[in-house]
Amino acid sequence: MDGSGSQRGRHRYDEVYGEGAADRLLAALSGPGADLGRYGIDFNFGEIYSRPGLDLRQRQIASIAALVGMGDCAPQLKGHINAGLNVGLTPEEIVEVIIHCVQYTGFPRAINAVNVAKGVFADRAVAAGNGKDG
Repeated sequence: MDGSGSQRGRHRYDEVYGEGAADRLLAALSGPGADLGRYGIDFNFGEIYSRPGLDLRQRQIASIAALVGMGDCAPQLKGHINAGLNVGLTPEEIVEVIIHCVQYTGFPRAINAVNVAKGVFADRAVAAGNGKDG
């Protein structure tokens, strides 16, 4: 990938995950996984996240829904729930995305996802409602 995709990717990654996040990811994946970090930033954030048509909130909704459906992605789901909060999603919107997914993914995956979300909300000390039924 060219340098422009790399710079655009680093900028977009930091925009979603916080200042310096791209450098932290690349440092965490140094050594044998170094290319994965670079590809993830260059392609996912330099190309896909930088496309027109969806804003960052909408992209995080799509990412959260996809990860709920995949299951067994708790670390990635945690990251995208944090990112969703960073770009303006509310805890209620995040929980509603997970609830919406239950019809396609089943209750075990949705319950696991809600538990990940609850952990993120607790870590960030953000309040989430108890839902329509209390």
